[in-house]
Amino acid sequence: MYKATNNSKVEVSTKEQTETLKVGTSSSSTSDISSLNPNDSDKGLKRTLKSRHLAMISIGGVVGQGLFLSSGANLAKAGPAGLLVAYVIIGFVVYWVAVELGEMAAYIPISGSFTVYCRRFVDKSFGSIIGYNYWACWSIIVAVELVAIPLVMRFWTEAVPDWAWSGIFLVLMFAMNLYGARGWGEAEYWFSLIKIICVIVFVIVGCLTSGGVIGGTVYGFKYWKDPGAFSNGVLGVINALVLAALSMTGTDIVGVSAGESDNPRKAIPQAVKNVFFRIIFIYMLSVFTMGMLIPWNDPHNLSLSGRDVTVSPFTLVFQLAGLKGADSVVNAVILITFISCGNSGMYVTTRTLCALANEGIAHKKFAYVNSRGVPIYALICTSAVSLVCFLTSWIPGSALFMVLASLGGIAGLITWFGIALSHYRFRKALLVQGKDLNQLPYMAPGHPSMNILVMVVCIVIILISGWSYFVPADAIGLVGSYAGALIALFGFLGLKYWTKSRLIPLDEIDLDTGVRYFTVEELDAEKDQNKNESFFKKLISNII
Repeated sequence: MYKATNNSKVEVSTKEQTETLKVGTSSSSTSDISSLNPNDSDKGLKRTLKSRHLAMISIGGVVGQGLFLSSGANLAKAGPAGLLVAYVIIGFVVYWVAVELGEMAAYIPISGSFTVYCRRFVDKSFGSIIGYNYWACWSIIVAVELVAIPLVMRFWTEAVPDWAWSGIFLVLMFAMNLYGARGWGEAEYWFSLIKIICVIVFVIVGCLTSGGVIGGTVYGFKYWKDPGAFSNGVLGVINALVLAALSMTGTDIVGVSAGESDNPRKAIPQAVKNVFFRIIFIYMLSVFTMGMLIPWNDPHNLSLSGRDVTVSPFTLVFQLAGLKGADSVVNAVILITFISCGNSGMYVTTRTLCALANEGIAHKKFAYVNSRGVPIYALICTSAVSLVCFLTSWIPGSALFMVLASLGGIAGLITWFGIALSHYRFRKALLVQGKDLNQLPYMAPGHPSMNILVMVVCIVIILISGWSYFVPADAIGLVGSYAGALIALFGFLGLKYWTKSRLIPLDEIDLDTGVRYFTVEELDAEKDQNKNESFFKKLISNII
């Protein structure tokens, strides 16, 4: 007997069929069993990611240059108080996107899920554009990380050309992704742990330095007074929103990796809870700390003005603390974070492109998965897109970096809009079709008001993102702010006209295909495990 997460009852009479459904691989024994297989669109991918992988990755897996380098540019744009306001706004959006995605991903755990959810719950053309937008978003982010790496390497030497550093680390990221989801998950687990430790040490050292305990100088909030808490008023906050969005892009990786989690019903809700801790303890405390110690007009802050960009705000804080050799160690950790985020981006793009191929909206070759569970042709394609980093051989690295960073941030906002809309219609369809909401593995709070608010905020940020680039006209800034959004909009309208797709009626939305079912044995074993866990272990599991 099967216990399903919807109202249907499925009886399985043979051990072989039970085992097939337990592991989530396709079955040919009966057409009924095959149709209920949760992984039909994940052919060949393996459920090898453990709960600890998703838990740690959800906290620090995608923390990369957005925080460790772009935050310097944002500090220059908005000032310390303005930067904090920008991160609060984006953090608010990210939290609600995470819980909305978590509800759908726990119910229908499919790798590269955004395309599937948007195509199934909203409109096929809309889903196709969201899928390609997300693929482009992370392809850009991989390129951004590769462009950022030479900027960090300049801390030690400028003898090696930028394109050489980018090429070396592109090969390294490609190699790590060849080992499949388990290898990627294990690498990201340790990378994430290193990043989290670095942030904790950074905040502690920063607070001690600000108070004069180390370094010999009391900073406090003096830079909030001179040169000021805001560098450019409200406009500065607006300018900082896109790069703040880029910093927090990656919450959705929980949904992308759902199809390769061994127990999404348990792992995904736990990972979603970690997003709140990531927003507060990694982003908010980090930008607050650097705002106390680094003035917004510091020449090391990254910008298009050609300033010295070799020093990350994290590295600069350790230099101010006067800890001998610590700045080099921190810079090495920052290098690891860039590799980690690029590695995650490469994983996300391959699974998204694989999902697009399985949906029939990308070349079928990209759906091929090798014996390690790696969509190898999708991996090769997305790696090729990242070769844009070699443009740094004739375009100044900082200028290309800022354009790519803006494009990535806007693409992230478009993705969040798609997630909020698909969840809005998913929940409405559940009610229209008479499904019991109590049988959802995880239920997101705030529906429908938070869905609507997230969609409105995302649209507003996209529209105002390039406001300061109109007068005086700045072509590079305008391209970074609006090119991605315009391509997505006209792509959707053109595709909708070509395919004649329509908004799917709520009573026709498919809420059954891809739902993962659990055997009674699995659920009983999980209950026994929970009973045997100590209070301390349960407390730790709720945090990490």
